[in-house]
Amino acid sequence: MTGMDRNADDIIVLSGLTKLYEPTPRWMRVFARSHLRETVRALDDVDVVVRAGEICAVVGPNGAGKTTLFRIIVGLTSATAGHGSVLGLDVERDAEQVRQVVGWMPSEDRSLLMRATSRENLQLHGRLQGMPRNDLTDRIEQVLETVNLTPQTDTVVASMSAGMRARLRLARALLPGPRALILDEPTGPVDPIAAYGLLTLIMDLAKQERLAVLISSHRLEEIEALQSQALLLDGGKVRYSGDLDRLRREWERPELELVVAGHQDALAIADGLLTQGIESRVDGVSVRCRPTGLDGVGGVLTRLGPLTGTIQHVREIPMPLRDLIAQVYARGNHAEGDPR
Repeated sequence: MTGMDRNADDIIVLSGLTKLYEPTPRWMRVFARSHLRETVRALDDVDVVVRAGEICAVVGPNGAGKTTLFRIIVGLTSATAGHGSVLGLDVERDAEQVRQVVGWMPSEDRSLLMRATSRENLQLHGRLQGMPRNDLTDRIEQVLETVNLTPQTDTVVASMSAGMRARLRLARALLPGPRALILDEPTGPVDPIAAYGLLTLIMDLAKQERLAVLISSHRLEEIEALQSQALLLDGGKVRYSGDLDRLRREWERPELELVVAGHQDALAIADGLLTQGIESRVDGVSVRCRPTGLDGVGGVLTRLGPLTGTIQHVREIPMPLRDLIAQVYARGNHAEGDPR
C-alpha cells in the first residue's frame, strides 16, 4: 500500500505527508479557547496509496492523526510538507476539483439539517457543490435507492434512526458520483446490526463502483470484517501499512489450548511448558499458553515428551485484532507491509 510506483488504478496517493501545528503566538493566547505551547507533529512522513476498488482502514488511538489525514485530502487543512493527490489532482492546489471527485462522510449527525427531509438535505448539498438542478433530482433518487432510503425520501431527519441517518450521510457523500470515499467513523453511533449492513454496503460499493475508500473506525471487529488494507497510525507516525492477512502472518502469536483428561495432568503440562520458558494458565482440564519459539505447536509438543500422551485435544486460538495491533504499537517501530 505504500511506495512510489504509480499506475492507472492509483486513486489516492499521499507521499511524505507531514503536518505541524505551531505554538499559538503569545498575543493570540488570550483570545483562544486552547492554545499550543510547543510544536505538535500531527502527521510525520506518511505514505499511502489507495487503489480503485480497494478499502484502506485507518486505525489509531485518539490523536493518532486520522482526522488530520482526512482533512488534508478534502482540502480542509494544508500539509506542512509532502504531497497528496486524488486522480492526479493536487489536494492543495486543486482542492475545489478534488472535492468534486471525493465523497466525504463526517462522523457526526450535526452535519445534517435535522428539521429538513432526506431530499432537502441532499438538494442543499448538491446545490452547494454546483450540481445542475435537473441532474440533481435524478441523482438524489439514485443515491437514496443505493443506500436503501427511498421510503424515507420525505422523512424529517430528526425522526430517523441513527442507522438511517448514517446511510443518509453516506448518500450525501455519494451524491456527486465520486471516485473516492473518505469515511470518518461512519458507524460511530450506530447499533451493531445496522453497522454491519452499512459496512456491507460500503464493501459492495467499493467493488462494484471501483471506488477507493479510506475509512476510520474504533471498532476493530468492523475493520477485520472489511477484509481491507490497514494503515496503523500512532502519534502521526506509520506503525504498519499493508494487508491485514500479512499483518497476522508476520505478527500474530496464536494462543495454544491443550485439553487433558484431569486437573493433575493439566498441572503437569503447565510445569512441562514452564521448563520451556513458556508461561501458561490452567483452567480445570484446559491449559492455555502462547508459544514464543519459531517451531510452533509441533516443537512445543515434542519437548513435552511423554506428557503428550495425556493430551486429548489441541487447538490454536487466533489472536484478537486488538491484541495484534497493540503488539505492533508496543514494538514502536515501522512494520512495513505490502510495498507498492
